[in-house]
Amino acid sequence: MASSFAIDHLMATITTKRQCTTCNIQRGIFKCDGCSEVFCLNHTKDHHQHIVEELNHVEDIRDEVRKILIDEFTKPRMDVNDLHVALNKIDDWERKSINEIEKVAEEARHELAKYTTERLSNTKLRLEQLTNELQQARVNNDFIETDLLAWKNKLNQFKEELINPPEVLVREGINKLISNIRVYVLNGEEVFERSSGNVDFNEHEKVVCVKDNADVYTEVRGRYEYSTGKHTVSLKVEELTGWILFGIISKSTPLQIHSYISPSCYGWYNGQEFVYAGGENIGGQGTDVIRNDIIHLVIDCDKRLIQLINERINRTLELQVDLQKCPFPWQLHLNLNLAPTRIRIISSTKS
Repeated sequence: MASSFAIDHLMATITTKRQCTTCNIQRGIFKCDGCSEVFCLNHTKDHHQHIVEELNHVEDIRDEVRKILIDEFTKPRMDVNDLHVALNKIDDWERKSINEIEKVAEEARHELAKYTTERLSNTKLRLEQLTNELQQARVNNDFIETDLLAWKNKLNQFKEELINPPEVLVREGINKLISNIRVYVLNGEEVFERSSGNVDFNEHEKVVCVKDNADVYTEVRGRYEYSTGKHTVSLKVEELTGWILFGIISKSTPLQIHSYISPSCYGWYNGQEFVYAGGENIGGQGTDVIRNDIIHLVIDCDKRLIQLINERINRTLELQVDLQKCPFPWQLHLNLNLAPTRIRIISSTKS
């Protein structure tokens, strides 16, 4: 009975062949685990040959990547100007840091020398005064035991001060003397990095969200530093409540809540007459931005200007930047107001 059932099952399996993917005839006997397609005996070999050819193609791509890698070792594709600018930034940081360290060290040496000179000069002056008292007393023959005791006490005090001067301590300050320098590999993609507080960064720092608050302004900055070339940062306003400023600010300017009044702030608030240049409201056309708007912020370092393009109304605003007020490097700068404002960086490109 069991044997008969097994035979019947085997016969059913053999007779119910599936359709071959290549010839469309119901004689498929092989199912490929890679593509899950079924092939007949004739076309199984063809399918295998096709896979071999694809492997050859993969190896060709591997060879191409290997060649590019070898070329990169001998002649990197990184823009020479960009590399030069990056190296100059490191050199400038090193030079400024050394100058600052030397300046502070010299001030400390001067302070130490000044203390030593003043201490000895003060002792010298007091000794001269005491010497005058002794000479006057001898000339006038006007002194008694108590005078002698007082003079001896003073002289012993001078001697003690000279032999055992006060201990001088040299200690480092609490605040950092110089800032750190780091190299960021951004792959051309801007992200949010710092804020004055009251926001969250999400989705690998591509999105900034204002947290619940009581009408508190918040500064937000990007990570990228702009000193040369023309760059475009595209942002989407996914949620908007209250005020929002789009623009740039100098990296050297400290973070602060009301960053729009920072001397290096250049940008546009939403509203009719809220254009900021050098931290001052100069009037003019604001952004008219609303929820779901796509905003393109163009940062043109070579021409010293920024532009704001609103896709919805197809309008471009432009601001010339004064390098005396906003020195390089520049950074992406937002100033946000109320929750649940939410801004997303869609893309960032260099042209």
